Amino acid sequence: MLLVPGIAFTTAARAEEGDVLRPYVGVSVTHDDNILGTSNAAIAAGTPKLSDTARRIEAGLLFDKTISQQRLTANINLDHTSFNRFSNLNYNGRDIAANWNWHVGNQLEGNLGATHSRTLTSVQDSVTRNAAVDNGLPNQLPNVRTQNRQYFDGAWLLHPSWRLRGGLSHYELSYEQQGPQIADRRVDDGEIGFDYLARSGSSIGVQYRRADGDFPNSPLANYKQDEVKARIDWKVSGKTDLLFLAGWVQRDHDQAPASDYSGFNGRVNGTWRVTGKTTLTAGLWREIGALDDQTASYSLNRGISLGAGWEITRQIRLDGIYQHERRDYTPSGLFRKDTINYGALQLSYYPIPKLKVLTSVYRTSQGSDVASNDYRNLGVSIGTRYEF
Repeated sequence: MLLVPGIAFTTAARAEEGDVLRPYVGVSVTHDDNILGTSNAAIAAGTPKLSDTARRIEAGLLFDKTISQQRLTANINLDHTSFNRFSNLNYNGRDIAANWNWHVGNQLEGNLGATHSRTLTSVQDSVTRNAAVDNGLPNQLPNVRTQNRQYFDGAWLLHPSWRLRGGLSHYELSYEQQGPQIADRRVDDGEIGFDYLARSGSSIGVQYRRADGDFPNSPLANYKQDEVKARIDWKVSGKTDLLFLAGWVQRDHDQAPASDYSGFNGRVNGTWRVTGKTTLTAGLWREIGALDDQTASYSLNRGISLGAGWEITRQIRLDGIYQHERRDYTPSGLFRKDTINYGALQLSYYPIPKLKVLTSVYRTSQGSDVASNDYRNLGVSIGTRYEF
């Protein structure tokens, strides 16, 4: 996945049913007209808005094997991204994932797995915004982040209408370029839930989640978070689904109580399969969450998203998304509020079954009460992937 301002351009492969091993290769090119996220105020003062073109090559291998009731899957992806102008931001990335979808009879099932990812933080966060440059180029190194996660979850069908579920996970995030940021963190969490299953396929339940967050470079950000939420998966009709998850969240900081949070969090996602070839999606949320911004441990996010997919022919598909989000960093102790508007269109074309061509255009506009975080950028991507 190529990370550039405002878009994640994905070229990963997916195994077909019955495949055990499937290698693939891909290449993509992305051009962005404001690669460093130069602020509107800086541009007005005479700072140039610099563009750049990034090239990415990748190779990967998928594994997918079913043995009786057990399914084993894995993916290994290696890539290299190089920039035309800002070559000092070049980096090597990788994504590795493995999962065991386990079953014990017809009543017990779950997942055991791990993921590892090494990618570039959004380019605007990889350099100091509007910092001094040498010969027109930023002198900072790329801020590559590494994420590791291990997890185990399971569900026990106590009765055709009742299900008990739970899970544990461990997550680690680290950045190569630290500076004065909060940055690195470790999070351990556990969850348990109980659901009623209707014959229609809908379900309603309640769940409790506990998370412990540890920030080695900023102990003041350490926290314990408790959540009690209702979960409703409603099959409105054969074409429409609604997923509702909402409840109370309490986040406590032992060493910085001023950063504590207590309040309602919720998210609603809807899917409408208008026809066999057209799908509409929508989302609405109010929740606290972790973020790539390395100056705060979390923000309160309120947003809405709209998406659409159209399978024009068996070989051509068009997808679009619009997202509006307001981020309030005040609860975590940073006096700043941002508003982000993001939109993208992607056209997928399969000239032959094993070859995929993707073209995308995207635009991001961020407003902020901190002038240096106000910016706009526009970009376009094209890429191909071939599966052997």
